[in-house]
Amino acid sequence: AIREGSEVKGYYFFYVSDKISKKQNEYTLQITDENLNKLKDIKFTDSKDVSLLESSFNGTDLIFLFYNSSSRIMEYQVYGVDGKKKHTYTRELSKKENRFLESTYDFKGLYPIEGKGFISLMPSREDKDYTFQLDYFSSGKRKQWSYIPTKGAKRFVGDYLGTSAGIVYIQVLKFTSTMDGKPDSYLVALKEETGALLYEKQTDLSNHRVYPATLSVLEDGKAFVFGEYFSPTANIMKDKSEGFAFWTLNENGEIVSEKYNSWALDMGKHMAVNSKGKIDDFGFMYLHNMVQTEDGSIYAVGEGYKKAASALGIAATVLSGGRAGVSVLKLKVTDLVIIQFDQSFKVKKATIFEKDGNSVELPSGYEVVSTPLIGKLIKGFDEFQSNYTLASKDKSHFSVFYTEYLKQKDFKGFSFSAISYADGKLTTDKIRYKRESTKSIILPAKPGHVLILDYYKKTKKLEAHFEKMN
Repeated sequence: AIREGSEVKGYYFFYVSDKISKKQNEYTLQITDENLNKLKDIKFTDSKDVSLLESSFNGTDLIFLFYNSSSRIMEYQVYGVDGKKKHTYTRELSKKENRFLESTYDFKGLYPIEGKGFISLMPSREDKDYTFQLDYFSSGKRKQWSYIPTKGAKRFVGDYLGTSAGIVYIQVLKFTSTMDGKPDSYLVALKEETGALLYEKQTDLSNHRVYPATLSVLEDGKAFVFGEYFSPTANIMKDKSEGFAFWTLNENGEIVSEKYNSWALDMGKHMAVNSKGKIDDFGFMYLHNMVQTEDGSIYAVGEGYKKAASALGIAATVLSGGRAGVSVLKLKVTDLVIIQFDQSFKVKKATIFEKDGNSVELPSGYEVVSTPLIGKLIKGFDEFQSNYTLASKDKSHFSVFYTEYLKQKDFKGFSFSAISYADGKLTTDKIRYKRESTKSIILPAKPGHVLILDYYKKTKKLEAHFEKMN
């Protein structure tokens, strides 16, 4: 889907439309409006090793990231909404960097800056050190800049938080070694126009170790970051978080206001939760996003997950003598939760929505990694069942959509559900979908609808149809 904020503006389809030779294909990139009316077919001939990794829309322009596995070239193509190509930006990978990216990049690293350009963030390698590269690509005049941290640590992990008032925010973890369990956490601010470093603020305070997860801009224009916080002496690779932190920042990186919601005292009033963040029969919570409504209330959308014994991992470990490469533990994705905060981030209410979960097998070695950190792994693997959240521009309503596979007496098949907010109330709706296709994909659509794509392998056919939600 082509989205502007949480609104769907159209769709794109990328496919091989003809085989030119053993080494070359003709490709078609088709762009449609939100009703699937075709706007543009862009055809080109290129290597058979080309694939389209991801795209983004910033309200005025589209960017597509193409990858050629044989030449190791990543190509960022920028198009106007009229389908005309505006700019092409390229990046050639070394063999070492290419191998590293293939094992670590989860193809969710392309972000829009409204009306201006795009941010790309992906892991990188500098000699023996591990780092990341953040690129800015302008959609106006041709311009780009890069940011690659290389000094002050042995390993760097970066996470793009967002952009506000001309400032690009990144969370950076600095590891002194591969086994470092207490990496230093920094909030890095770059000037959007040039990429110049504005400041680097350590988020380890005297009383809390805060690990920002994302940045949002509230109705009054103030930017705030939120994420989990740990005790000052915590090992984040093993220890559990103490709760959620909310910081309001000014352009100099100074904390204007801060709020800490502990699992035991604040969340525990509204949910059966212990001081380690574990909710009874729910597990741990991964916070997907936050939505502000017209009355100023803030709603957080979270999803539960917990560790469980893996029969596959145990059997494989026994049969291989401990060399299976599969963990004896797995993760089970559980229910959805929506938490309501007031404008000062005080918890007002929490509602859990039960669903049939799914299981995620883990690689060997993840037995000692903290459960909160494993939540990011599930997100990277795209194993959470929450699909997306759509909100109206006037903030009067929003909907959270999720998919599950039901195994019930009267029905076995996919179910697509929506949790909707309007007039201060949360309501639910569910579509049971028993497909005959080889594969089905559900995409966001215009308000009150979802788009279902059905692929039939035998007949090589793709069908698209909208389904109405209440």
